[in-house]
Amino acid sequence: MNKLLFTLLLLALAAYGQMQERIAIINTMDDYDSVSVANLTYLTDKLRETAVNVLPSDKFGVMTTESIVAFLGSQENTVKVCKEASCLAELGRKVSADYVAQGRIGRFNEDLTIKVELYNVATGNLIGSFAGSSKDVAGLLSLIDEKATDLFKRIIVEKPEVAKIEPEPVKPEVVVVQKPVKTSFYVAVGLDIVGAALIYAGYSKNSSMEKAYKDEYRGHKLDFDTAWKNVESDRSMRNTFYAIGSLVLLSGVGVHIWF
Repeated sequence: MNKLLFTLLLLALAAYGQMQERIAIINTMDDYDSVSVANLTYLTDKLRETAVNVLPSDKFGVMTTESIVAFLGSQENTVKVCKEASCLAELGRKVSADYVAQGRIGRFNEDLTIKVELYNVATGNLIGSFAGSSKDVAGLLSLIDEKATDLFKRIIVEKPEVAKIEPEPVKPEVVVVQKPVKTSFYVAVGLDIVGAALIYAGYSKNSSMEKAYKDEYRGHKLDFDTAWKNVESDRSMRNTFYAIGSLVLLSGVGVHIWF
């Protein structure tokens, strides 16, 4: 049993060590409904593809459309929230992202325009943006190919702002900026502990079942019917604890990896 608990602890630590910064590429919006949904989706996919290619996969994870929709409730609600959002950083908080980017299509004279912005969700600061215009959607795609790479590279070079401190003559104060641990980590650890406890309870019931089984055949104080009922009861509870414990434990590991 000690080996099992040790293995679970290693899994939890490994999953936590692999936590990444999450990048949400919100669906491209068209303020004038002049571009088809298919074209908007393709422009969004190009932004997402560029982010995946630029950002190191061991430190950053680009959220899928499905995971963004899961946070906002449904595809219809996602479209509604994205259209009505007045603050892109606030939208990033709703989907539990660390960085958020979105493109918006507009009009200038007879041309289509596009503006893509990238925000740090925690600070609400604009990291970077680019804008341009074109006669058609193909031209907007060329703008993304040309400028999106440099935009997402800004995430890599971004550094947290640390308050300036006047050095003291003897012992200068050092300010350490620590990133807060996400709530999802505590949820995952809680699930790990509950799952391990249930599996341990199943292990205990397995031992009780073995004892009751021996009592059945050796006549230790219990009559045949009582001993057999104990065997069946302990077997049922053991299987239940193992099944539920395994499910909870896997859920905890899944939360570690997903978030």
